[in-house]
Amino acid sequence: LGATVLIPLIVCPAMGADGVQTAKVISSIFFVSGINTLLQTTIGDRLPIVQGGSFAYLPATFQIIGNAELQAIEDDNERFLATMRTIQGAVIVVGAFQFVIGYTGIITILLRYLSPVTIAPVIAAIGLGLTGVAFNGVAECWSLGLMQLFTIILFSQYLKGLSIFGVKIFSLFPVVLAIAVTWSFGAILTAADVWEDDNACRTDAKSDILEDSPWFRVPYPFQWGTPIFKSYAWVPMLGGMLASMIESIGDYYSCANLAGAPPPTPGIVSRGLGSEAIGVILSGLIGTTNATTSYSENIGAISVTGVGSRVVVQCGALIIIVVSCIAKIGALLATMPGAMTNGLYCALFGLIVAVGLSNLQYIDLNSPRNQFIVGFAIFNSLSIAGPGGYMANQTTNPFGSTNAADIAYAIFSSPMIIAFLAAFPMDNTVAGTREERGLHVWDKIQSHDVNNDPEYVEVYSLPIGLAKLFRNCGYLEYPALGHFPAEPKDGYVSSGADLGDLCCPCWFKRGNSMDAETERDGNNDEEVCA
Repeated sequence: LGATVLIPLIVCPAMGADGVQTAKVISSIFFVSGINTLLQTTIGDRLPIVQGGSFAYLPATFQIIGNAELQAIEDDNERFLATMRTIQGAVIVVGAFQFVIGYTGIITILLRYLSPVTIAPVIAAIGLGLTGVAFNGVAECWSLGLMQLFTIILFSQYLKGLSIFGVKIFSLFPVVLAIAVTWSFGAILTAADVWEDDNACRTDAKSDILEDSPWFRVPYPFQWGTPIFKSYAWVPMLGGMLASMIESIGDYYSCANLAGAPPPTPGIVSRGLGSEAIGVILSGLIGTTNATTSYSENIGAISVTGVGSRVVVQCGALIIIVVSCIAKIGALLATMPGAMTNGLYCALFGLIVAVGLSNLQYIDLNSPRNQFIVGFAIFNSLSIAGPGGYMANQTTNPFGSTNAADIAYAIFSSPMIIAFLAAFPMDNTVAGTREERGLHVWDKIQSHDVNNDPEYVEVYSLPIGLAKLFRNCGYLEYPALGHFPAEPKDGYVSSGADLGDLCCPCWFKRGNSMDAETERDGNNDEEVCA
């Protein structure tokens, strides 16, 4: 909730959106997050992972917003709609790319060449590329901005071990609690007229958004119009897609470990990325200014609560879908003072940098080879494409005015892409051992007899009749195994422990196995249900 709502709050005003449009986008991203969580836990990797908006796509989104063609539109409403539709087109295209990567199993081959030496600077460049949109907004209202920053640090770092009635509430909800405390503080001072009517600190400055928004509204595809497909828009989005996929792979293994599940195989990882791709495409069709990905915060929640249930996550997804249709909630969140959101950015964007750099733990940091590649990639990603870099200081496109020039401008304005182009070729051509480069971390992605191992069937097999219909997407194991996995000895069996099993256990069990014995058991269960 905390991180997802921040994306529309930072992106929509820059697009020219008014308060009501921002509220609609907030509801839309919640709606899509709920649906995509259900997709991932049903037809994806089947792990209890929440899907939500991704910061990895923000640098590319701001590139699109800053395009001269869109900035030339004077009317704010028309500029918002044109920018939104362009972002939608870009998200749909990268979703299609990820769909192919996921459902062909290519990612298993790519990981043989994609080491932490490349991954670390690419992900770090995401956060470093957003330095221009954080503290500047805090200065609009020092009181709320600094208090927001102080509370998020206090709750997430100093009070995270504190339990209230046996629940580590500050560890579970640091962002939400920080927003609630700071917003309440601002509301009290606003009610006391400490600030003048036109002051940016006042919490009632956007109260008209609540009045103008309907009570109920269901987001739907093409609600902003037909998506626009521009090469200058989707090319930089590919960098966000790459970073998002790498982060998701790490989340899959962390989640499986904490939930007590066996480690996912290459085919299951591919299936998860393919399911995420469907969610990315859906995000583009509905229009959320962003794409969704697996949430690392969810992994931390499993660690704190010890709850790694797929049913719990699916129920939560249903709740967020219902909540997203109550438009007044999105409208309320859209009234948050800008200084508060920027205070949160100062903390959360820095965390992205740290997550990227944490990948360096797997490489030999004493290696001059690695030191040069990582340093070269990070420095030049900012020197060329950073907020104060070469491209940011250009008033016109230095490559010309052709379509190819627009693509080149998009590439060289993306810190993520520059970091990738700087690190990837050298990492794969400069001599270095597998351990030195950190490639041994992918050794944990190992294949198993997924169709006959009871533990894998119980956790990862598709539900109801999908296991037999799609054969659990077993073909995705081929790139790693060199052959297709063995057929299940007793027929395809669906895994349980999800909403289907919870809501109608008899029907679910009746369709669970496709062999004759299970069919007979299903008939008996049907009689019991009757």
